[in-house]
Amino acid sequence: MNKLAVLALSLLIFFSTMLWYLANGSLNEYLKSQTELQGHYYSGQKTSLALADFSSNTGTATFSQLSLANQAQYQSKNVLIIDEIKAVLSNQQSKQPSTVSAKVTINKLILNIEQLKAVESNIEQIKQRISLQLANDYPQLYPHISAAIYAKNNPELNADQYSKNNPQSGPIIEHTQKAKKRGKAQQKIIISAIDINTLEINTLKNGSKNTIQKHNVSIERIGEQEGLLVNQIGGEFLLHLLQLVH
Repeated sequence: MNKLAVLALSLLIFFSTMLWYLANGSLNEYLKSQTELQGHYYSGQKTSLALADFSSNTGTATFSQLSLANQAQYQSKNVLIIDEIKAVLSNQQSKQPSTVSAKVTINKLILNIEQLKAVESNIEQIKQRISLQLANDYPQLYPHISAAIYAKNNPELNADQYSKNNPQSGPIIEHTQKAKKRGKAQQKIIISAIDINTLEINTLKNGSKNTIQKHNVSIERIGEQEGLLVNQIGGEFLLHLLQLVH
């Protein structure tokens, strides 16, 4: 397995630092530390992982006991708990050399949702945090959210009035154009599917708890055809899991 494939797998859930770290440190420790650090980066909540283990023989990374802490004002200790994740690199050659594909299997995913009066649920708050962080880091990839952020930060601007007063200006295209790429192509990842053997959703409201279990839940392809930059895959992965709660 080539070095790019190993690097891509190590960054399957959360974004990378530099290649030299992999050359000088333990890959498994790297996976564990990046999972914890980058989980916190996107969600704003403490992320814990008991163990990460990568097998170069099978191209499989196993992550054990992953948890995402809940906000302080809620009762449950964690908002998200996963007992085991297996990520398997595809042996198929991508049309784009810098893009790799992986399939992810989660044994059991637990989501704890809580609702306080006149406040959005704990999960909704974290989803918004992740979406805003992704849009701030990659505005051209999230144009709708980026446009809303831009408008909020510039309340004095009125796009409709400006276009009427300046018909020659044409449409506003800021935050929608893809940035031009130079130099070496950036590593990208496509998650072909996320298969969840058991999904448990615990809802705590007005002091009572309701539990629903679902089996064989699947999340379809993440990254479309071109793939996601390794720097955004962690946020997208978490966001897709939390979106299982509507």
